[in-house]
Amino acid sequence: MSGARGAGPSRTALVRLPLLRAPSRRLQVRVQGRQVGVKSQGVLFGMATKTTNSPLRAVIYTRISHDPTGKAEGVTRQEEACRKLAADLGWRVVAVKTDDDLTAIGKRGQRAKRPAFAALLDMLSAREADAVLVWHTDRLYRQARDLEPLIEIVDRTHAVIRPVQQGELDLATASGRMIARILASVSTHEVEHAIERMKAKHEANRRAGINHGGGRPFGYKAVKPKAKGETPDVPQVDPREAKLIREAANAVLAYAADPKTGMTLTGICKSWNARGIKSPRGKEWSIQSLRGALLSPRIAGRVAHKGEDVGPAQWDAIIDLDTWRSVKRVLTDTSRRSGSEVSREPKYLGSGLYRCGRDGCGAVVRPGGARAGQRQQYRCTASAHLIRTAEPIDDAVEIAIVAKLVHDAPIVAPKQAPAGLDVNELSTQRAALTMQLDSLAEEFADADEVETALYRARARKLREKITAVELEITDAQTWAAAASEPGPFDDIDRTALLWAYTEHPDVALTLWRETYSLARRRKMLDALAVVTLKPGRRGRPAGVAAGGLDPQSIDIDWKDWVK
Repeated sequence: MSGARGAGPSRTALVRLPLLRAPSRRLQVRVQGRQVGVKSQGVLFGMATKTTNSPLRAVIYTRISHDPTGKAEGVTRQEEACRKLAADLGWRVVAVKTDDDLTAIGKRGQRAKRPAFAALLDMLSAREADAVLVWHTDRLYRQARDLEPLIEIVDRTHAVIRPVQQGELDLATASGRMIARILASVSTHEVEHAIERMKAKHEANRRAGINHGGGRPFGYKAVKPKAKGETPDVPQVDPREAKLIREAANAVLAYAADPKTGMTLTGICKSWNARGIKSPRGKEWSIQSLRGALLSPRIAGRVAHKGEDVGPAQWDAIIDLDTWRSVKRVLTDTSRRSGSEVSREPKYLGSGLYRCGRDGCGAVVRPGGARAGQRQQYRCTASAHLIRTAEPIDDAVEIAIVAKLVHDAPIVAPKQAPAGLDVNELSTQRAALTMQLDSLAEEFADADEVETALYRARARKLREKITAVELEITDAQTWAAAASEPGPFDDIDRTALLWAYTEHPDVALTLWRETYSLARRRKMLDALAVVTLKPGRRGRPAGVAAGGLDPQSIDIDWKDWVK
């Protein structure tokens, strides 16, 4: 039987024995038809018994979570210690598996990707090795999800697990597996506790405006990595890239005001790529990467957390805060469309406006599902329980709109500003709340863990108020812009429509569509009524011509200001 040091167990015939104290007489164990004598002294702790003088084939596994220098010094030291133990035990090292700069903690309940660990399990499962040497169990596994496959393989192959720091890891007995699982829980707790401390440190850095690492943002020079525990240097502005950032921001704002004078994100990307300007990762610019660079609060001299502005930073701003906020409003405007998005405009009157009326569904309908040679259909977006042919429905709805315009009193869509939407007053409120948030960060700059929780709660409430005020500012600006634009009903030639309608509704419909664009007709529909589509009745209803529209299958509910 193997001891703590000296010649180790053999590889030709291994058995695992339960934890027991041998009696005074010799105990005979039968292995592969042979009797193997076991001395009476000592404790058998699930260890492999020796049947021949052939040494065990051992695999060394090394791992380190963080290796910023890339010199693999940590895993090299682990390997040296494991080789020394292999020599003491008389084991033969057949392979070394290394996961350098890789964590053993997976994200969102998944196993961490460790190629060398996976290769180690494959070797043990294929019986290409009899033992594993590792510096400590936390190098081999830190979570139960990595331990359980190892237990299953050891139970099947009788492989030996030997950490340098702990003695043999017994996975052959219930007690040994319990200890191994406890060690896994302890390792998981250590990692989670370290993550909590790291998050608290990053929160303190954000409050103080300190750079806490991460990839180099475009517009700033690279910061030299610091040793663990040291605060990174303050990023310095790169003059060449900063000039490009300012040009891009001005181009975006100019295009939003007048497309003839500015550039889209697509145009800026093409210009930069043609000039050989690369992103911080050395790749060509895309709309997504450029948009992310312009939306980052970093370029305004602010600390960013998950893409959000959380306070002033120690580094210099490339563009002023007001300019950055204007750029952000433009780039996050959901109604904004770039040149490449023109083809995405709705091509049918009721797309996204009509409602599904089956069993009170209420979901919007969109066109789709028509095969080649078939007419376009409207389909419910919530379920496949409503499919209607689009053309006769659109004809009926637009004839009803024309009739409303030519027979009823003149229609002017209301443009009444919502109460409380004063942009200047709201901007003053936002500035005051932002100052409160900055003062709060200074007050808690040196806070301990208990005070950090208090800061988070108070800061969260202030950010919620700032967000609410910014939404009101956006609403006010949107209303002001909409109020200054012509309404969808302005300059409607009702006389021409009336003469055409008197001749025949179809004549009026043709004039209506030739005179006014689809986009404008959709705006008028949205302002006038809510159209609900119902399932068609089986067969042809009485009074409905072949291929005609059943009037009971469509509801046009005129809005209150129209009635």
